[in-house]
Amino acid sequence: MRNTAKSNPHPGQRVLVWDLPLRLFHWGLAIAFVTSWITAEAGIEWADAHLYSGYSVLGLVAFRLIWGIFGTHHARFRNFIRGPRALLAGLGQLVKKTAPAAPGHSAVGGWASVVLILLMLCQAASGLFITDDILFSGPYNSAVSSAVADSLGSFHNFNFNLLIVAVSAHLCVMLWYSIRKNHNLVAPMITGHARSTPEQGISSSEILRALICASVAAGLLGLLITLAPEPEYFF
Repeated sequence: MRNTAKSNPHPGQRVLVWDLPLRLFHWGLAIAFVTSWITAEAGIEWADAHLYSGYSVLGLVAFRLIWGIFGTHHARFRNFIRGPRALLAGLGQLVKKTAPAAPGHSAVGGWASVVLILLMLCQAASGLFITDDILFSGPYNSAVSSAVADSLGSFHNFNFNLLIVAVSAHLCVMLWYSIRKNHNLVAPMITGHARSTPEQGISSSEILRALICASVAAGLLGLLITLAPEPEYFF
């Protein structure tokens, strides 16, 4: 749900809008989500793979939260999280044929991205504490009571349904933009480029800064894994 224009009324020139770290996060999170879904459905023999895919989600989300503060212009939360008035206006623009003129997140796309990130965070974090009471428990299951673990397990299942709805809505909006507005939202998230004015682009992907942010996220994830007790298996 991003406003990089294929059919911009003011085509301009191809400029860099989405930095490489943000694009890697986007596709990495998509892969981690699908992997978590498949391994959850595949059975207990895939429990370890499911655990590590959940860790991947946590690491990716941690990076995105940091990058949302220190990243490039269009990646920063302060530049795309807008108020209720802008959000309502953006919802009204969805039904129109005109493509957005400015690159980056729209008000609707910005809030949709935040919701997806938070849902992913809640899903992965709650999975750390749950158990099936038979063969597997999450690494932090022993840190909470059985009642709390049961509540988090119910939440984990409910939140997954919310994620399916949110991801489905995200895909439908991308399809709607392509058909209704002749506006490709996928290609810019692959190439990083869209047609706009040079002032609305970014100069570089700030790879060194991204590596520092990724190192902090990896350190936080490593600390989370190190402090966790061994998962409990009941044979």
